[in-house]
Amino acid sequence: MDLEQQIANQFGLSAVTCEALNTPTNDVIALTTRTGRFALKIYHLQRTPAEVQWEVDLVTHLMRNGAPIASPVRGRHGYVEELRVDGRDRVAVLFEWAAGEKPARAEDTYALLGKAAAHIHRVADSFTSALARESYDAHTLIDEQLQRMNRHLKEAQRWEQATALGERLKRVIANPALDRGVCHMDLTLDNVHRHGEEITVFDFDSAGTCWRAVEPHAILRSSRTFFEAWLDGYRSLRPFDRLNEQVVAVFCIIGNLRGVAWDLGVAISSRGEPRLGSADLPGIVDAWLDWERKHLCV
Repeated sequence: MDLEQQIANQFGLSAVTCEALNTPTNDVIALTTRTGRFALKIYHLQRTPAEVQWEVDLVTHLMRNGAPIASPVRGRHGYVEELRVDGRDRVAVLFEWAAGEKPARAEDTYALLGKAAAHIHRVADSFTSALARESYDAHTLIDEQLQRMNRHLKEAQRWEQATALGERLKRVIANPALDRGVCHMDLTLDNVHRHGEEITVFDFDSAGTCWRAVEPHAILRSSRTFFEAWLDGYRSLRPFDRLNEQVVAVFCIIGNLRGVAWDLGVAISSRGEPRLGSADLPGIVDAWLDWERKHLCV
């Protein structure tokens, strides 16, 4: 049975037209139907139905409490369905299409993004689930990522430097005063649409418990001005104290570890041809160390 027919059967949609989007980890398909536009997310093979159900439960909890989230759509068996794709069963969830489009980089956009992050964090504090899900600790974020890169770092003669850096970073985030809770983990402009003064957030595939200072790390790495705008938006709804603000700079390195592992093709969810190789790592490690010298006191 072709994909369009499966979608029609599982979600009760008719006259379905599919357009595959260029997404790195999961397969996302834009659907145009007689009743509107939707986004079908077909998860990578390592995602289990229970893990996806946790994500859907989080999303519905956030929605019920007013967070600006793209709404999932029920199928024949609930929100989580299975589709046969290329001869394999894949977990899938249908979402309403988020109004608007990916926004351009601007201070007011990052203020809206910070406000959305604060709303998500505030509501997520009351979310509970008996289902298993990632909990991002120092071992997961630092040790595991470096170990995945072990061969490449040794080939690049940067293993000792990278692991010593990891130890210094772990000492900073060991502070029990840092805010922890459910995070989106990939809250960038790639995962929001803006419509007027409204931001809608989607793609909680990476969500799990982590330090809240992880959320804006990519923003700080790219622009102090945009980071300040994010902080203003966040603090309009929820506190983000000076300690957590300072630690965002640490996550500029820690967050990049996961990205580099993915680009090397060694992450669990990596797919396609690796974007990086061992020859790229000396420059990357040197950039981490340079960032540490300029922005961290560890």
